[in-house]
Parts: sequence; C-alpha cells; structure tokens
Amino acid sequence: MPDLAARRNSDPFANDCYEAADYWCHLGRWVLEANTKVNYPERARGEFELLAKLQGVLGGKSADVQRAYVAILKMGSEILKIVGAVTPPKEGHLGFLRIVRAHFGFLETEFDFSVVDEQPGSIRFSSGSVYLELDGLAMDPWLSCSFGNESPNPRDFWIHDLLYLNHDERYHSLPERLEMNTEAGVESWFKLLALIFRQYGSPVLQNRPGIFSALFEAQAERDAAYSREMELKHGIRE
Repeated sequence: MPDLAARRNSDPFANDCYEAADYWCHLGRWVLEANTKVNYPERARGEFELLAKLQGVLGGKSADVQRAYVAILKMGSEILKIVGAVTPPKEGHLGFLRIVRAHFGFLETEFDFSVVDEQPGSIRFSSGSVYLELDGLAMDPWLSCSFGNESPNPRDFWIHDLLYLNHDERYHSLPERLEMNTEAGVESWFKLLALIFRQYGSPVLQNRPGIFSALFEAQAERDAAYSREMELKHGIRE
C-alpha cells in the first residue's frame, strides 16, 4: 500500500490499484470484526468484476509492470475469496430482517407486495406500482423509511409526509435521531412504522388514484410550514 500510494499521482493504474486494494483491506477488517452490516458475497462479486478489469489492463502492460502488480492483484483475489465465503446473518444486522418480516409481513399477505432487494440492514418491497424501502442502518428517521410510486421518475416520500397528510401530530414529534445500535431500538422504531402504515397506509399501498398527488401537496405544505417555523424561531430561512 505505501508503494502504491507513492505512485498514485503519477500513474493512473497505480491509483486504481490503490483504491481497490484499500477497499479490499476494509472488507477484510470488517470480516475480522464480524461486522454484520455487510452483504459479503455481494460485495465480493462486485469487487471480482473490478479485479478482472484491472487484470485485463495489466495484461496489456510491459513485463516489468506486470511483475510489479501481479502479487498485489493475486493477494486481492485471495482476500475476496475469503470475503465471499462469509455468510451474512439470516436475521439481518441486529435482527433487522426478522423484525421487519414480523411487522411488515402484511405487505405481502394483504397488499401483494414482494421483496425485491434484501441486505443485512435494508429491505425494499414492491407491488410493481408502489415501493416501500426500509433502512435499519439509518440514524435519520427520514432515511429509514421511504416510499413512492414505481415510475421512471419516482418521487420519494417519508413517514412524516404520511402523518402530515392524515393530520396526525406525531409528524412534529418524531425523533431527530434514531437509536438503532441495539436490537430493541430497531424493534421499537420499525414496529411504530408498521403501525402507522397499518393505520394510514392502505391508499398508498393500493396506489389509489390521486394519493401521490395528495402526498406531494402535503410534503410541499409541510416543508413550507417548517421553513416558517424556523424563520420565526431562529431567523433562519430554509
């Protein structure tokens, strides 16, 4: 790594190898630390594709250059084999996937949604016309739950928008930061989200005509109200 770092600014290929090797080191450390946030087989597949490209570029260089880099790429391959063999926890990071399946199972049984992407700390449901994405790694409630219509130019909505549309004052008192560093914290937050969708989510989940236009208007109105509040409170224009 120090040798690669010294050549980064003068040799684009050295820079590419340095950036790749640096990330492979991170992957290796995460394995040693038993980091359960990472989908190791998926990450390894992507990095093997990058490794193949680097090997292809190296094959077109001189014999001296190949000798200088072949050991680096070989070591990268060995690391990625180890990384790719690590199985992520079936229940997800801090039980996230198990918790979401328990509380949001009604999406599949009652609204004909299916899981279209699943990671140790996130999951995306879709009915083909509507999506709901949950992120158990987000510290921000805005980012932990997004939904919208499946279209070429989708617009994201958040749990605050759904509460505001239904005149539920909880939109104003949701936490600014989430405590997602324990299984109990994950359980508490996503149970609440599921209950809100149970209460108000049917028009969204069924993609009823006009629902996303109404959400768009509610989102704009809520943003304007927040800006007015900040201006009155702090003299800040958002």
